[in-house]
Amino acid sequence: MSYGIDSRLTKPPAECVSIHSAAVTCHTPVEQIEEYVREGLIIPLKSENGIKYFTDVDYQWIETLQRLQLEAHLSCEAIRSLMLGRCGCWKFRHCEFHNTNECPMTTDPSRPCWVNRASWHILASYPCYSCLVYRTLPYCAGIGTVLQGSALE
Repeated sequence: MSYGIDSRLTKPPAECVSIHSAAVTCHTPVEQIEEYVREGLIIPLKSENGIKYFTDVDYQWIETLQRLQLEAHLSCEAIRSLMLGRCGCWKFRHCEFHNTNECPMTTDPSRPCWVNRASWHILASYPCYSCLVYRTLPYCAGIGTVLQGSALE
């Protein structure tokens, strides 16, 4: 198994479930989860033959994505923009790249770093699936503010 576009794992996590099971648990259609994957909003675990798997750490992000679409009426493009604008990785990492053109976030500012990473050699071996930035997105204050605002409407 591999983490989406990451290197192969020697042993898959025991708690892996199929995309169908994740859909049932999250009350989200399989097609919607597949769209999130295509749009670069979520990173699935993948088997060598391309079967997508998820773990319980993915559920919160799947549910948050669904809420952003259903409650805040955001498209996948708008969610990406929100992630990059209000929840950019430099706000978590305070790295030296947030002002340079070499950062994957600024190479293509319309896409999250885990989608751009293939073009940047330093990130090639970094496991995006377990990345602090990726894992904390459901709890980002910017996303929470959008969801709270949509609940008031």
